[in-house]
Amino acid sequence: MKTRKLIDRIRALFDDDLRSSQKNREALEEVLKQLRSKEKKFEAELQQEPSPERREKLEMKIKLVRSQRKKGIEKLKQAQQSAK
Repeated sequence: MKTRKLIDRIRALFDDDLRSSQKNREALEEVLKQLRSKEKKFEAELQQEPSPERREKLEMKIKLVRSQRKKGIEKLKQAQQSAK
């Protein structure tokens, strides 16, 4: 490992703010994964659903999950930029 990388790791161990922001990023990544799986589940249900009312509800749920994921991705990018 290069010296710079080792110094960054040691600094991360002792810096509480850096550790907490890293934990927040990891938690946000986990939530984004869950939202992605939920979106895929709704899309699969939508493909199988014959009822127009139920299809409309599923489409609304998919739109909601997509917008939440989009906001989460933007927040994650901001957190990664501020960590650098």
